[in-house]
Amino acid sequence: MVENQFTDPDTTREEWVDVRMEDPEEGEWDVDAVVVGGHVEYVDLRIRPELLSDFIGCLINDIGDEEARTILSNAAEGKSIDLQDEPSTT
Repeated sequence: MVENQFTDPDTTREEWVDVRMEDPEEGEWDVDAVVVGGHVEYVDLRIRPELLSDFIGCLINDIGDEEARTILSNAAEGKSIDLQDEPSTT
């Protein structure tokens, strides 16, 4: 059996955003990769719903404020949510 370990890539591109969850608890994440003919067809990442807020925070943590604002705004618009009308949950 071959054991693969994720490591940082040897080369990176600035347009990529790295996502790494360190020390996940059992059952927090479920990752499934489907490989057909030696190529990855798709990757499923499932996460418990109560962890989504922290997950989204992790995703945008390493990008600039303006880019994060644009991403969150686009996501809200895609769901027809007006963030200006939503009550604060913090």
